[in-house]
Amino acid sequence: MSFTLQKKQVKAHPIRAKGSTLLAEDAQNLTIVYNKYKSNCPRPDAKSQLTYNLVFCHGTGFNKSVWNYHIKKLFQLSQSMQVPWFLDTVVSVDAVNHGDSSLANADKLGAVYVWDDGARDVIEVVQHEIRTTGDLKNDRDVRTVVVGHSMGGYIATYAAYLESTLFDSIIAIEPVIYGTKSSSALYTKLFQKIGGLIMDTFDTEQDAQDFFGKLSFTKSHHPEVLKDYIADEVYRTKNEEGKEVYKIKCTKNFQVATYMGALMSLSKGMLALPDLKVPFLHITGAKAKWNPPQSVPWVRGAINPSYLAGTVDIPNGEHLVNGEMPDTIVDVVQDFLTKRNKILDKEKPHIPEVALKRDKAAIREQEVGRLLKGDLENVYGFDVGMDFPFDITIKKGDSKL
Repeated sequence: MSFTLQKKQVKAHPIRAKGSTLLAEDAQNLTIVYNKYKSNCPRPDAKSQLTYNLVFCHGTGFNKSVWNYHIKKLFQLSQSMQVPWFLDTVVSVDAVNHGDSSLANADKLGAVYVWDDGARDVIEVVQHEIRTTGDLKNDRDVRTVVVGHSMGGYIATYAAYLESTLFDSIIAIEPVIYGTKSSSALYTKLFQKIGGLIMDTFDTEQDAQDFFGKLSFTKSHHPEVLKDYIADEVYRTKNEEGKEVYKIKCTKNFQVATYMGALMSLSKGMLALPDLKVPFLHITGAKAKWNPPQSVPWVRGAINPSYLAGTVDIPNGEHLVNGEMPDTIVDVVQDFLTKRNKILDKEKPHIPEVALKRDKAAIREQEVGRLLKGDLENVYGFDVGMDFPFDITIKKGDSKL
């Protein structure tokens, strides 16, 4: 494998939910840290091979390095020519209160974290790379796919909902994006028990290793995935008494804020799904129990069928399937990218600037001509589908007008 790895940072989205920061003005100065992986191989001619970029979003309690194993495997597939596409740029993002982002923001963050703010932060990362390096563009020759697990599945989906032209498609792995009043009440009770099990400070490095490897929900993770996660999460410092201790970057307070933030976020995600305008791959663990069982058919039914790009239920997979069965996830991702590659190959010749060889006058005549004739189905980029998540029928007696 041949790629460079940089740890980079950008300002977080400056408009945030009330209570997100201790002081209101702190919202203007939050930092997002992310890993950027860049292929050292020359990008192929666009006529011979499609190029992909990937953006990874982690779940609650994790960090950007939980994806390191998957990313290396995908680069290996690309550079060994085992797949018909080329992987160029990958970024893996630490949420504002996780990983290195949490260290940068520790003295500013409040008790509230809404997940849609995380989606806006991912958009900031993508736009920053486009502006400063030209990487992560999503156009006819290069496609950017956003991948997320659990909370990260929500963040990936909502980012693509907010800025659909930045992303080619979404790969959502066990996304937490569905809830009801009853499931929220059960979740709150459950978390009162889970919250007491969270540890963020250890006397020795070995204690931290043992906690994640033997006691925490990460104990069933693939060894390499767990190793990368711990290496990026546990650090040595001193406590208030000056004693040397080992801490994790995403403290208990930050984890609680993130878990409970779901209660303020899920309804927004549910409302976004019917209006999603990019292909969506929905991956679940067949044995997973974190999401309510009715969430799977609901999510798949809420999305416009023309944008539901596929569904995968991984046998024996649990909610943390991305960490416990990373090779299976890599296989699913590479299969999806290969299928998207075939679809995009067929679509590309019909893009007006390709078909009409970038002749602006010809494109204007064709596309505006179709618009004026009301031939909306054939206007490039015009989506005639109107899916409403509500019954908007006005019944007799409902209106006073």
